[in-house]
Amino acid sequence: MEPEDASQLHAWENASEDWWMGASVSPISAEAMKRFVIGNHDLYHDRQLRLMLDTRGQLDGQANWRTVGAVDLYDFEPRHLRAGVALHVDHNARRLGHGLEGLLLLADYARQHLGLRQLYAEVPASHHASLALFTKAGYLETGRRLSWIRDAQGGWDDVVTLQMQLPNQD
Repeated sequence: MEPEDASQLHAWENASEDWWMGASVSPISAEAMKRFVIGNHDLYHDRQLRLMLDTRGQLDGQANWRTVGAVDLYDFEPRHLRAGVALHVDHNARRLGHGLEGLLLLADYARQHLGLRQLYAEVPASHHASLALFTKAGYLETGRRLSWIRDAQGGWDDVVTLQMQLPNQD
């Protein structure tokens, strides 16, 4: 993350329409987000890592980079060589391949640089686009938690657990 990512992250984290999929129940201040972005992040200490998804495009005839999303490793377990994966792609950048590319790059990074053997994701059962995306990236459905989270309308939704086994480096 770079300091200039703070305002975009602040907007994404405070999008209350998406809170039902995670643990957020209140907004995060801009100042708190700035402190988070410029903080000293250590995967082994924090047990989580956020990486930004950037794409290169043309604007006014100039090649430039713009942030279109983020991928997170969370619940990192160095002893068991696994981590959870979360993904966010900006509403304006969805269905353009950024999410799939981010998941594939993250899996490569996790295998090659962290030595992980597996990744997992927990996706609301009603979030069909995310389930299809993780499946396309090579994740397999391995479980389901019934009535696990409250949905945006106040009902209950199952959560599907998906796992990706990462090939050994050997």
